[in-house]
Amino acid sequence: MRKLMKWSALLGGSFLAVMLGITVYLGINRGVVIADTGSVTDLTEVSEFESLPGHMLSLQESEQEGTAIRIPVENAIGPENITIENQYLSRRLVINIRGTTGFFYENSRITGYVEPLQNASYTVESEGVTLYLQLSELYEYESILNKGYLQVNLYKPSERYARVVVLDAETSEDLSGREKEALYRIEEKCQAILEAEGIHVYSAESRYDDGGKESTLRLVSQTKAGLYVGIAFDKAEDQEQFGSYVCYSSQYFRPWFTNGDFADRMERELVTAIEGKALGLVEVQDELLQELSIPAVIVCPGYLSHGTEGKLLLQESYQERIAQGICAGILSAYAELE
Repeated sequence: MRKLMKWSALLGGSFLAVMLGITVYLGINRGVVIADTGSVTDLTEVSEFESLPGHMLSLQESEQEGTAIRIPVENAIGPENITIENQYLSRRLVINIRGTTGFFYENSRITGYVEPLQNASYTVESEGVTLYLQLSELYEYESILNKGYLQVNLYKPSERYARVVVLDAETSEDLSGREKEALYRIEEKCQAILEAEGIHVYSAESRYDDGGKESTLRLVSQTKAGLYVGIAFDKAEDQEQFGSYVCYSSQYFRPWFTNGDFADRMERELVTAIEGKALGLVEVQDELLQELSIPAVIVCPGYLSHGTEGKLLLQESYQERIAQGICAGILSAYAELE
């Protein structure tokens, strides 16, 4: 999937293909909300649940309603001492508790609905303790701090979100740090626009690691995503080459909405938003696009190798227009699908 060079050969060039903040909410009732469905993307892929760091924690199933797990905390710990990261590609919840000691967790157990937990561990740092919860699959969560324990309610993405899109910033080693950051910014801008429209976004790639094809397929499957959109810059030996195009595979087919239809909508909306040159659609034999069972495309908004277009792609105002075009295509596709 990442080897995009063969795709743009038809166009005279070749491809070289968030951290979301965790919000802390404070409440005034018995339970204090710590975080709500936080998701971050700067993480590494875990294969077959690699060993967790630190000391292992015991898990004990207990009878209670719902899908909540209970993590003991010292009574003096307040919501301002706790941050949670949902490392969803690696299926981990990482909980940092500042101001507590490792001694407290030597004989502590995590109780409640622990069936989704594969393992749990903790490490002791200078400012507190970090807990690692390895989940069997991707979950969203809500967390509430009660006296003596942190309650984490787990939800499958489909239980939380009716519409889901997977975005994939197609970076490669051939791109400079500035060029990679430009792709990530476009993805982040797309996320902000789509989530304002009620569409939840997951990222298939982080700033630190590419999860790979299998990770992306698992992410699409476990989130029950409705659309997949890759975003990539191109470079060409011919430095006069410029314009945008969209890649797709004809493997996916619905009589009323094919991948070709999706690609056509994305191309029209993108070119309209950036007032650019349309190079058309490119059918490719990409393994990921062929295996996805949802509408899927990869959008190339332009060529970094072109003197003028390459500079535009690195400008934030132009990236905003690219994001608006991509999101307009996604919203148009959802309108058709629904």
